[in-house]
Amino acid sequence: MRRVATISFIHIFSPISVSLIFVISCTPLCLVLTNSRVCFVMALRNTILIFCVATAFLSTCSGATASGAVYRAGVVYHVGDSSGWSIFPDYNNWTSTKNFHVGDTLLFTYDKMFHNLMQVHGKDYQSCNTKSPMVVYDTGSDAINLKKPGDYYFICGRNFEPEWYAMTLKEPGHCQAGQKLHIKVTLPIPNHHMVASPIPAPAPK
Repeated sequence: MRRVATISFIHIFSPISVSLIFVISCTPLCLVLTNSRVCFVMALRNTILIFCVATAFLSTCSGATASGAVYRAGVVYHVGDSSGWSIFPDYNNWTSTKNFHVGDTLLFTYDKMFHNLMQVHGKDYQSCNTKSPMVVYDTGSDAINLKKPGDYYFICGRNFEPEWYAMTLKEPGHCQAGQKLHIKVTLPIPNHHMVASPIPAPAPK
């Protein structure tokens, strides 16, 4: 509340102070060059003009500051933390402690010799269908920018080698083994008490 009051006081005081400074500084010169009545009319006209210009300028600056303070900066999430994108982490547990918002970024890191990354539809996520992905990534370090709210689904499209399948007695696909991620993305949370400069997220490769 103190900060809001201070900003409001500045917005009111600044145009008035600018106008008064102008009048005080120009009045002696005006009195020398012309009579007092003409000087008064000129000073009043210029004061009103400067007051309007200063008020408009401060309103524009205030609007820019307010728009910059509405949303928090985007966050970069390293999927799986130190384990990265693999068959070992429990991604349901990983997402349970996080809130994802538009403007955030998911960073998937993995060994591209053994894994890849597919963004899929919800039904393909549930069945681990790798035949119709929306997008396939295979660089080993993929940054996915979350541009709109909604559900996002990711899976690995690779299969275990035959010896791995025989040893683990699991389904042949990495997705069936748990290498799949579902997140729900919402709009950014308004933050009216702090102005934060957004941290640019790494661009997708």
